[in-house]
Amino acid sequence: MHKDLDKYINFAKRFLNKSDKILEKNFNAQLNVNYKKDESPVTKIDKKIEILFRKAIKEQFPEHNVLGEEYQNQILKSEYLWIVDPIDGTKSFIHGNFNFGTLLCLSHNGKPIIGFISCPLLKKRWMGIKNKGAYINNKRIRKKISNISLKNTVVSSSAFTAFKKKIKENKLFYKLSEKIRYYIFGGDCVQYGLLASGRISMVVENNLKPWDYMALVNIIEESGGVITDWKGKELNIFSNGNVVASISKKSHKEFLKILN
Repeated sequence: MHKDLDKYINFAKRFLNKSDKILEKNFNAQLNVNYKKDESPVTKIDKKIEILFRKAIKEQFPEHNVLGEEYQNQILKSEYLWIVDPIDGTKSFIHGNFNFGTLLCLSHNGKPIIGFISCPLLKKRWMGIKNKGAYINNKRIRKKISNISLKNTVVSSSAFTAFKKKIKENKLFYKLSEKIRYYIFGGDCVQYGLLASGRISMVVENNLKPWDYMALVNIIEESGGVITDWKGKELNIFSNGNVVASISKKSHKEFLKILN
């Protein structure tokens, strides 16, 4: 597949070991919180981890590009693109909730080939490698086949936090509530790891950025699930940020019919 795949995986693991330690060390610290233009919070820890990653890439793979949340991105022509979210779930990190982690993806010619969700306070790390399986804490996740229907589906979402902005996509969440078993809320990256582990049936979110979803693709697909945008198209860095992940192709198709 990719001759240097093992090298990239080991590099990612070493970086995540460092980011995990930074997050564990600072979880109980008093942090100054700043707010970006979109009102989302950011701390010096978000920035510290992303700087660490960008420096490591520059040293070890200078021909690779980086797309990250906290700093300006200049995407040049390159076969390989690393996509990093230093803390997915910054609000949880700030307020003492364990549901946060670092997201990391490597894409090759626009297609994700490696994805990580690393959640140090939960002691869980999910990994997905295209055509080579999904793993939790280095133990392979058995690929599942589910035929659950939408009416029996439990849907997880953190998108309700966007309701105050009155964006049009939020109408879907009310419509969907009439067709599913029930909602659970919050979780950010953790909810996708739980879906890969078979604990959650579906995750629906909107207004995401590439660093929020690209790392999830291989983890979800290699564990037997499906993840697309709300039109059923595969995800890439230019997707509109409306994302649905499911353990069941049946419920996924039923979800798509609600919109299309």
